[in-house]
Amino acid sequence: MNRGDSFKKIRAELYAIKEEIRNDVSGPVIASFGFIIALVWRDAIKGALDHYLQQMGLLEKAYLYNFISAVIITIFVIIIMVSVTKLSRAKRRKRIKKEMRSIEKELKEK
Repeated sequence: MNRGDSFKKIRAELYAIKEEIRNDVSGPVIASFGFIIALVWRDAIKGALDHYLQQMGLLEKAYLYNFISAVIITIFVIIIMVSVTKLSRAKRRKRIKKEMRSIEKELKEK
């Protein structure tokens, strides 16, 4: 292996590390923005539910409706989280397989 090939291999490995770091950091950043959005929607939904319960004269049972809505939203969010995680893993596996094929091709050529 000559010096140019060594530099190419190191460059490819550094690029792979950079991509992994970018993937590892982007998740928490996106999650934090999602959390902010969730808090805003929580306030909007709670305000609408309180207004509706007050109009219906059911404000004394508001805690019950809050629990029911919390269970429904929790189930819905868990389904979304599992789906997104599966999709993300599939894309990551596909990318890794593509990189492995590229490396194998380079090794066969040498």
